[in-house]
Amino acid sequence: MSIRLYILGTLAKGNDYPYMIKKRLVDALPDISFVSISDGKFYYQIEALQKKGYIETAEVVHEERRPDKTLYAITPLGKQYLEEEIYNCFKKITHIKDLYIAIYLLDFVDTSKVAVFFEETIKQEKKRRQTFEEMKEKGTPVDEKLLNKSVQFISEHSFKSIDFNIEWMEKLLEFIKNYE
Repeated sequence: MSIRLYILGTLAKGNDYPYMIKKRLVDALPDISFVSISDGKFYYQIEALQKKGYIETAEVVHEERRPDKTLYAITPLGKQYLEEEIYNCFKKITHIKDLYIAIYLLDFVDTSKVAVFFEETIKQEKKRRQTFEEMKEKGTPVDEKLLNKSVQFISEHSFKSIDFNIEWMEKLLEFIKNYE
């Protein structure tokens, strides 16, 4: 999904070639896991977007002794889909890194709407954390010596990860509210 979102966002800024779109993705966001995607898989995403009517061929450039280069453009349907998907990203997220592409594309949405959606997402994440805390407290009392140290370690990491994520979600919410 993120790759398709990035492709649509890039084409919403202007027509471009798939090679250049992928190059900018790797250059702009070198720390994201999907940048190692093969050219074949990347071009498959381009074809899938075209089949759905979200992008279209704007121009085919013919060069002597070189393969043709296809310039793509986003369609009105693609722009609508891009906007909907950016909003959806902020409605169902639980990890900030899953939002990197959507954050990069905030120019294409109403950030006040994003803030409302994301506030609800943060509430849900806090509720989830509270539920885990209650489950932990209601757990069957056991002798600490019998409690598996691995389970203790995993539990501690899980709670710290959730707390860290909520902290960054709140920072992101402030970023969104102040985004211009």
